[in-house]
Amino acid sequence: MKKLFKYTMAVVLGAFALASCTNEYEYDAPSLTDQGGNATISTEKTAFVFVPGEDQEYVVTITRVDTTQAETISLTCDNEKFTVPATVEFAAEEKTKDVTITSNVEAGGSEVANISIAEGNAFLYGSNTVTFTVNVYRSFPGMIQSAFYGGSWQMVVYELEMGKYMIPNAFADGYDFYFDIDYTTNKVTIANQFIDYYNETYGRIRIKVSEATYDPESHLITATAKFDLPDSGYSFNGTQTVYILFGVNPQE
Repeated sequence: MKKLFKYTMAVVLGAFALASCTNEYEYDAPSLTDQGGNATISTEKTAFVFVPGEDQEYVVTITRVDTTQAETISLTCDNEKFTVPATVEFAAEEKTKDVTITSNVEAGGSEVANISIAEGNAFLYGSNTVTFTVNVYRSFPGMIQSAFYGGSWQMVVYELEMGKYMIPNAFADGYDFYFDIDYTTNKVTIANQFIDYYNETYGRIRIKVSEATYDPESHLITATAKFDLPDSGYSFNGTQTVYILFGVNPQE
């Protein structure tokens, strides 16, 4: 019985000591008012590719946490090729506002820009910066010539990066034509793609261009086009030479 009493007292005294230590501990709770500013910034898309002459526009959304009063939110940008409004005006009770941003990145250029809520307006517990990555293709005038198509026509070649090219709607609407040029060997590698062209007499004409070379003197690509007629009922297939001419030197 004495042992039980001693054990009970020890537990009681231990609990009392623990409670005393806990009561003496002091800490600072997080401030409910120290949250920085009142606005966040967001966007749906951050990576863009444009062709020369295309409008370079982007939209960001500014969102306020507290909408009680009217307010002016300031924005900043670290790239001078981007045009960003210095301020955005909010009326009382207005929570979000879409802001249009533009840029003037030259053909062949690549730029990165950080659009931010200015210090003092940025809410500390939300997104206060969006980063845009923008690339603008270089373009070259050109011409395609094919006896199979009955002549030649003008086209535009876009340089996706050095040595990599794309011709939009090359042989038919909706069929972009991709190819690479190795300027060391003058070999042309063409993407494995079929182009279906509709002819009133034969139906679909399926074309695959391959086995191409590049002449650096004339800037001419000479390619072999294989074709068949899948809707005609004939087991007919053949080859045709296709010429793709750059209007300028693509290496300059």
